[in-house]
Amino acid sequence: MRILHSLPLTALLLATPTIAESQLANGWMEIQRTSGKVTITQSPPRDAKVGDRLNKPGDSIETARSSTALLRLDSGMGSIQVAENTKLRIQKLRKLLDGSRVTTLAIEKGQVRTKVRRFTSPRSSLKIVSPAGIAAVRGTEYGISVSDDGRMVIATESGLVAASAQGETVELSPGFGSRIREGEQPSPPQLFDKLLKLSVDNVEINGSQLHVNGTIHPLNTLAIAGVEVPLKDDGSFEAIVEIPSLKSLAQISIDVRNPLGEEKAYPLLTAWR
Repeated sequence: MRILHSLPLTALLLATPTIAESQLANGWMEIQRTSGKVTITQSPPRDAKVGDRLNKPGDSIETARSSTALLRLDSGMGSIQVAENTKLRIQKLRKLLDGSRVTTLAIEKGQVRTKVRRFTSPRSSLKIVSPAGIAAVRGTEYGISVSDDGRMVIATESGLVAASAQGETVELSPGFGSRIREGEQPSPPQLFDKLLKLSVDNVEINGSQLHVNGTIHPLNTLAIAGVEVPLKDDGSFEAIVEIPSLKSLAQISIDVRNPLGEEKAYPLLTAWR
């Protein structure tokens, strides 16, 4: 759990390629499984199917609500689980002449869980970037979520992950995570929440609006009736959600998810009591 100095985010993304890197071949990501509405953006965008491959910069995969996908990285390098309401895009997916793999993916929204074998070449790398920061690994299992407000959360299940932004890098050991907001440095490492705890402090109904106040773990994400709710840095929230009728309260749930994609649904009326 060390905090290290590193290059700024812009320097990492815009670094000049080496001579060897100018002679690369494309790698690929293959869709192994889909559920629900999954779209790939190639030319033109279309519904994804098992066996489809994304292999060039700009190719992307996007999942709708209640939809998921599983991707396989080439040469058995690993896999990526893509959660609902997620968009993942290729920035770089290359094979070097010495057999190394250089992979950079951009997550624009949502949540992914990545499992990657330990790299044998020191030149191999896997980075997942967002406007807020970078997660870099050399063989591990970890998760990343990007909220609608741009908050990026990185958590490590096994191995070691480096979370970088604004000239600072935080190393995350198993069981630890970090939060990055755009323009800020990574938060200090802290244990993430596998119990998916929720505390509801107050619920009020005003006409067709439901007002809910409470707290979850600050590295988790929250949705009420399928609508993502912004969090403060301490995990507290104040939500206003439109409801069709009082009768619908029995069907409303509060969903808590950690950056590994593990989630728990709390029926509103149960959580309120």
